[in-house]
Amino acid sequence: MESLDTEVRARKTLGTVEYVESSGFTQGILPTKKDVVQNMLYLLQPKRAGQAQRSKEDAAQLLAEHLQEHWLVCNLHTIATQSIKKLILKMYEEFTRLYQTRKQRQNQAFTERADKFNESSEKLFDVFCTDAQMRNKLEEYSGIKMTSIEWKFLEDQRSERKMYYEDFTDKQELKMMERRQKIQCLEHFRKLAKEEKEGNKAKEMKYKSDEQSDEGTSVDESYPAEEENGGAPAFSLRGRRKRRCTTTPASVAMPLECQHIRMSIRRVRPGFYETVEKVKNC
Repeated sequence: MESLDTEVRARKTLGTVEYVESSGFTQGILPTKKDVVQNMLYLLQPKRAGQAQRSKEDAAQLLAEHLQEHWLVCNLHTIATQSIKKLILKMYEEFTRLYQTRKQRQNQAFTERADKFNESSEKLFDVFCTDAQMRNKLEEYSGIKMTSIEWKFLEDQRSERKMYYEDFTDKQELKMMERRQKIQCLEHFRKLAKEEKEGNKAKEMKYKSDEQSDEGTSVDESYPAEEENGGAPAFSLRGRRKRRCTTTPASVAMPLECQHIRMSIRRVRPGFYETVEKVKNC
């Protein structure tokens, strides 16, 4: 973000705490909720936003991207940009409602809510990716892995906030465009990991559904026509063999991994020959 003009700053007081517009975050530490509010004040100021008068949505989007870059410089993976944006808007809306409360309505309940908000504003604005599976995928795709130092730093920022990330200044020398491209790549990797996770979940649900469908259908319901038409009895040996050898109609799509379920008992699966060849070549 551009440097802040020190002559005039927007100031808003909530209870006993003053919020002053600010551009950017302090190097070496993770931003607090108060830092995020003060950056929103900066982005929404008419003198900063220009004639177009930047909307809250646009300001939150810019701030979410900047916040994500800040965490990435500290080797910490975050939730998706849009999720960060929603958290920013939710918190800023709460701040706005409290700040704009008329004096006539500032009763005991209001004071308690304002004090609670001010107290929480000094805590970390936590956007860390807590989904271990998603985080592992992001580390695998991007090559950015968290070490024990980053874990300790994160825990410190969530509590006492005494640690300082020493490599921050060196990493800040990276060009903004390079960091932005890295963020976009991470968002793409996040999307791939999410699609893979949802795909596996859908397959599992379909497999369970097929199992329940098979369990709930009796033999008489499945093959009623055989006995009526003079065919093999439902419980005869010939009837069981026929059912085992019955293939799925072409009109019914079946996943490739499930096709072996209705194979003939006399048919050898292709994987058997591959295994034999591997054993021979050992």
